[in-house]
Amino acid sequence: MMTKEQFVKKINLIQDFQKEQKVLGELIGKLTDGYSLVEFGNNLIFGIIDSLSEDMKINIEDDLIGWWLYEDVDKFLYEGEDCETEIDVRTAEQLYDYMVKYLNDKD
Repeated sequence: MMTKEQFVKKINLIQDFQKEQKVLGELIGKLTDGYSLVEFGNNLIFGIIDSLSEDMKINIEDDLIGWWLYEDVDKFLYEGEDCETEIDVRTAEQLYDYMVKYLNDKD
């Protein structure tokens, strides 16, 4: 399993890349009629997300990392029989801690 520092570094790389994609898309939009859509590197990003999930022993079908990166929702997860335990995962560090504590203990 990768360390927290390695995990956070990879998450930050993904987020930085996506910010650069957005800036490039906005620039191209200003230079064109505004209907341009530029996407590049998505297969690479999705491959990295799958690799992170595998390294962290997270079921890829659950798409926890994809949810964390892309869903515009409050970043809280719930554990326990009645989901009584609320876990704050607003940062990549907190997400890593959650995966290590709750998901790897289920094996």
